[in-house]
Amino acid sequence: MENVLEFGQIAASAAVDKKAGKIALMDVRGLTDLCDVVLICSAENERQTVAVANEIEERCRKVCGVKPYAVEGKTVGNWVLMDYGSVLVHIFQAAARDYYALDSLWPKAKKILVDGAK
Repeated sequence: MENVLEFGQIAASAAVDKKAGKIALMDVRGLTDLCDVVLICSAENERQTVAVANEIEERCRKVCGVKPYAVEGKTVGNWVLMDYGSVLVHIFQAAARDYYALDSLWPKAKKILVDGAK
């Protein structure tokens, strides 16, 4: 994946299109060895978490030709994790997002503006 920030923007745009809320796109290069970019967003219910995940997966496949290495949580739907290697995507329902508070793990991360994000 050549440009991880551009890839993150594409994934975030897909989340916006499916009405995901509280979208946080963060550049975590130099802050963790796990990945370079983290996308965290919220969904209202199980159906929406799966819809957001499906849209991200489809958009990234069509635009970038990239499939996730792994997707976890689609069957439960309160937290879906999509692993694209350099980019990790987390789609939470509100209670799970508040409980795990991943947004606070990287306070020094550069926040990336996402068009249309709420």
